[in-house]
Amino acid sequence: GLFQRGTWFFSSHPEVELEAVTVHVTIQDFVADVVSELVFCNRQQVSKETMFIFPVDSDTVVHTFYATMGDTRIEAMLWEKEEAQQLCKATSDMENLRYLQNQWDLWGPVFACFLGTLPPNREVAISLCYVQELSLKPGGAAQFCWPHELFPQRKYFSRISSEEEMSKNLHFSICLKSVHGVSHVTVNSSHTPLQYKDPDQMSAEV
Repeated sequence: GLFQRGTWFFSSHPEVELEAVTVHVTIQDFVADVVSELVFCNRQQVSKETMFIFPVDSDTVVHTFYATMGDTRIEAMLWEKEEAQQLCKATSDMENLRYLQNQWDLWGPVFACFLGTLPPNREVAISLCYVQELSLKPGGAAQFCWPHELFPQRKYFSRISSEEEMSKNLHFSICLKSVHGVSHVTVNSSHTPLQYKDPDQMSAEV
C-alpha cells in the first residue's frame, strides 16, 4: 500500500487512502502476468511524504512501476537487493536509500519506492506490473490471489452507502489460457460467467 514515511509497514492500515483498483490478469498455464492501477488520495489536510510498498516473494518479479501525481511522473529503476545495497554504499548521501536498507529486515521481501510529497486532497495513480509463478493445486488448477495488503479497507469507504457502490471501485478482469484447456473458474466474489474465446476452450475470460 501507500504509507507515510515514519509509519511501520506492518501497521493495520495504510496511511494514505486507496480509492480505486483496476487489475488485468493474464494466466497462461501456471504463470500470471498482472497489470494493475491503484489510485490513492491524501484526504488529510497536511502533506505526506509517501512510500509505496508491495509484498513480493521468490515467485514474483516486478518489471514495471510508475506513479503519476498531476504533471509529475515517477518511474522506478529496478535493482536486485545486492545491487541496491551496493548503490546505497556508493551514494551515502542518499537518505532514502539508507532508510530502505535500515528497515529491510523489518519489512521482509518487498518492493519499495519513495514517491515524494503528496499534498492534501491530491491523488496519485500507481501502475504496477509483475509476473508471478502460480503453485499447482489439487486437480491441476492454478490459484491466483491479489495481495490482501492492496485491498481498500472498509473504513476508507465510510462515505459510500452500500457494498454495491463500493464494488464499483474494484475491477478485476482475468484472461485464462492453457494448451490443456480451461475447464472452469472459481472466484470468491461476484463475477461474470466464464466466456470461452475459441471452440477448443483453450482461452477464456471472466
